Amino acid sequence: MQDSVTYLIAGHRLRVSGMQEVSLLDSMPGFPLFVDASATDGQWKVAFGQEVLRPKQWTLLYEYTGPEGSPWCFARTDEACYFMMQHTEPGIAPLLMCYDGGDTVVATHAFSPSVMRFALWMATGMLAAANKMVLIHSSVVVHHGRAVLVLGESGTGKSTHTRLWMSHIPDTHLLNDDSPAVVIENGVPMVYGSPWSGKTHCYHTACFPLAAAVRLSQAPHNHIRRLGTLEAFTALEPSFPPALMRDERLTDKFIPTIGDIISSVPVFHLECLPDADAAQTSCAAIFGTLS
Repeated sequence: MQDSVTYLIAGHRLRVSGMQEVSLLDSMPGFPLFVDASATDGQWKVAFGQEVLRPKQWTLLYEYTGPEGSPWCFARTDEACYFMMQHTEPGIAPLLMCYDGGDTVVATHAFSPSVMRFALWMATGMLAAANKMVLIHSSVVVHHGRAVLVLGESGTGKSTHTRLWMSHIPDTHLLNDDSPAVVIENGVPMVYGSPWSGKTHCYHTACFPLAAAVRLSQAPHNHIRRLGTLEAFTALEPSFPPALMRDERLTDKFIPTIGDIISSVPVFHLECLPDADAAQTSCAAIFGTLS
């Protein structure tokens, strides 16, 4: 049984070690597609099964209820940031992860597949911050070879909107339905598929140049407008990893990525219904054509 595996995610090699965790990942939808069997190492490393001590004092930055109802928190000391997920049953050791700003994240064992998936998403987000890459909360469609990020809070209708694109806009397909990777390559925002796609099993290693980002809000009509610079920043920022954006040092690394996106492509706000006209309205605004 393997004790490590290397994934190629958005052009970056991520080496994951820990026999128990590698076995879990091998059985999860999505991850096997991203395995780089030829690689013996990675530029980023996530080492599970390590001893990680919780600091006596840390500054709590974010709390949430994650997979399986597991309470989790994100915190920082002067030296490092920490991510902890606790089991809902007492007596089971929590997952505790530590990142000190280098190329390695160390963590204790993950206690379930869903916790493992989420912990690796958090670890990748931390490692990516300094490398012009972000795992952004979005559903993304590709039309005529260019990607459109559909943004919004959970329940806003991102997946519904991208399904409407696929049903009513020719030459459109889904790249990812929850957490694509946006990478700035030579100043150009590129959108990659990732192993994290929410409830929709849509996993692709392909990448496409970003055409636009659209933030949705529900309304009794369909109306789209292009946002100015400040509004565009405000539209993008909530879709960046919320816990990591509470960490000032990580935020300082993410902000240039937001700047590169809004200086390169238009950002829109779409007030919309869940209908075909909403998809046609956003497509026409971005591409100027429905064909």
